[in-house]
Amino acid sequence: ALSCPAHSHYELCGSPCQPTCHSPSVPTQCATSPCSEGCFCDTGYVLSGSDCVPHSECGCEYLGHYYQKDTEFYPSCRERCRCSANGTVTCQEAFCGAHEECRVEDGVLGCHPTGYGRLVVSGDPHYVTFDGRTFNIPGSCTYILARVCETAQRLVNFTVLVEHEAGSHGDPVLMKRVVVSIHGYRVTMERGQRWEVDLERYTLPLVTEDKNLRIGQEGNNIILHTAAGVRILYNTDTFLLITVPNIYRGRLCGLGGNYDGDPSNDFRLPSGALAGTTQEFVTSWKVPEKDRACSDGCNDSTCSKCDVSNKAMYSKNTSCGIIHDAEGPFRECHPRVSPVEYFIHCVHDICAANGDRTALCHALQAYTAACQAAGATVRAWRTKELC
Repeated sequence: ALSCPAHSHYELCGSPCQPTCHSPSVPTQCATSPCSEGCFCDTGYVLSGSDCVPHSECGCEYLGHYYQKDTEFYPSCRERCRCSANGTVTCQEAFCGAHEECRVEDGVLGCHPTGYGRLVVSGDPHYVTFDGRTFNIPGSCTYILARVCETAQRLVNFTVLVEHEAGSHGDPVLMKRVVVSIHGYRVTMERGQRWEVDLERYTLPLVTEDKNLRIGQEGNNIILHTAAGVRILYNTDTFLLITVPNIYRGRLCGLGGNYDGDPSNDFRLPSGALAGTTQEFVTSWKVPEKDRACSDGCNDSTCSKCDVSNKAMYSKNTSCGIIHDAEGPFRECHPRVSPVEYFIHCVHDICAANGDRTALCHALQAYTAACQAAGATVRAWRTKELC
């Protein structure tokens, strides 16, 4: 069944000319037009953009364009305006903030980020911070992955938690659950499950009523877009990519680091002091849990190591070597997403899984997702023998 937005209903054969804020009365010639199927505004409501609102909630006409009520817009790079009640538009001189520039993005002129930071979690959890520092977490606890630690005007607060799950019989640790809190919502993603928003399960695609969250699916990737510009790509085969706009630069903390461009100071404790070891850093961002026992796993010195002969075997182009093969299916991605870390993580995971090809498939899927998120072309790499 077709689900209609608030204040609208489904009709099999409705009028193709719906009353809008711009044209509240339906043209007389519309009566002879063929009918159409879809969602139509309830009596007493008119279309404002794609929403049905009472006429008193209509927006503003300004320089030939229509804007919804309570929205900000930029008629030019020097002027920011707001559409208020009764169609009133108020404008003031505007300047973009640090790490922003005025340009058209997604058809909208305004102040947009000059760039984005990327945080990656993949495989037997390997972490690449916003500033590019790498480390592994063998523990099975829940951790604060990223959150805003230095607030600022116009900066939307958010928190991302990640929960690990210990494998049985020495299998690799995997990401089990990711929880994102932003715009007043709590979004839960779990391996093998549908997404939850505020504990309600939904099928995708989903747009919240206030338009602050948009969740969709592309292949194996489920993608959360937020009005704040924070974007989460979750591949249910153990890959997570968090993209944040430059306005968050130097204002974050957690396992993803502070995003200030300097990888050497990423391992900060919640107190702000630098951690002495990776283990101290990771443990400091652990979330206390009452109903679940968890393990910090092995220390780096006692974790399983790959012997030389296995490392050579898994580095071949028929295995992990396909990731950095200059003539391979990922060659066009290399300039955009460095294959080095993904190759190292791939070899580590296959070793930990004693040669299990599933670990190889997960590693290749992780690099594929990272490449596609960066807009790079990936050639076909799956065969009857491989994944």
